[in-house]
Amino acid sequence: MSDPGPRRVTAPIEMPSAGEALARACEVLTRAERILLTSHRRPDGDGTGSMTALASLLRAAGKVAVIYSVDPIARRYRWLPLVNTTVQTIGFDERFDCTIIVDCADITLLGDTLPPPEVCGPVITLDHHASGHPFGDIPVWDPAAAAVGVLVYRIAQRQGWPLTSECAVPMYVSLISDTGGFRHANTNAEALHVGAELIRAGVVPSTIAASLEERPSPGKLRLLGAVLSTLELQCAGRAGVLSVTTDMVEGARASWEDIEGMVNWARNVEGVQVGVLLTTAKGGGVRVSMRSRSDKIDVGKVCMGLGGGGHPGAGGCHLPGDLAATKERVVRALDAAFNKSRPVAESPPIESRES
Repeated sequence: MSDPGPRRVTAPIEMPSAGEALARACEVLTRAERILLTSHRRPDGDGTGSMTALASLLRAAGKVAVIYSVDPIARRYRWLPLVNTTVQTIGFDERFDCTIIVDCADITLLGDTLPPPEVCGPVITLDHHASGHPFGDIPVWDPAAAAVGVLVYRIAQRQGWPLTSECAVPMYVSLISDTGGFRHANTNAEALHVGAELIRAGVVPSTIAASLEERPSPGKLRLLGAVLSTLELQCAGRAGVLSVTTDMVEGARASWEDIEGMVNWARNVEGVQVGVLLTTAKGGGVRVSMRSRSDKIDVGKVCMGLGGGGHPGAGGCHLPGDLAATKERVVRALDAAFNKSRPVAESPPIESRES
């Protein structure tokens, strides 16, 4: 596949406003008949939900919308409408009027999965990561959007496309995935408004919650026990750190999908403001996931300083090195963030103890 790198936008001053970019994107969508939809590798709730919601809207408008993901959709989201139509390969003889890439903060997160320009056509990107590096022919980028599902909702409103249950359900999953069920700091008035409109369109929140919170397998429970035993409190008890290794996953007879959401166990510990999950990666290095429960610590910015990115309430990065070195580097970055967030007039606590 050819390198789509030249499409990348690196100068923020050249970026159109989110409204202008959205208008341009809608003009392209109005004319397009065949549209390719994709996201970053291993798409999560926001990526999967916004892709399938947009596919539903486009198909209802009489267009051909192909959902493309090299990696299989995670088991947790396979019940979503249209997920079963996802394809994992695109032929070089295919031709699309445009390609929409959702929830991708940086072109490098696509790997080498994007087909060549003659297959893709113009590239539209929909993203909301404040730490992102917008790319594409039409980058629709708005950090004020709580999830890419919000951008999809804006497109539907602008195009006059009605919201059906089929598109509303994955759009809602996108929304609650990136707001932590409306608990994260990025939850704003627009997010709640969109959530209400999706409920009016047929979403039943309790049903979606039950679908996402499936009964865990024995392997997942065994793995959770092993992961919880690694808990360390750092940064004077303000950061909880959990670790996952290949040996732990294999020993529990679990799958890598089973680690999803485990970072929240670290965040939910009493006194902890930031939860961290360190996962040894198959290709080397360590994957870092962070979740914050404090509006004073933007873990997206912390992860951006480590070469990754994210949102104020959720962030991640991939660091070279072993688990111990990564943990030390992450703790140093969090220490700096906590110290920076402390008011100047505040005196240090009488007792401050590192674990």
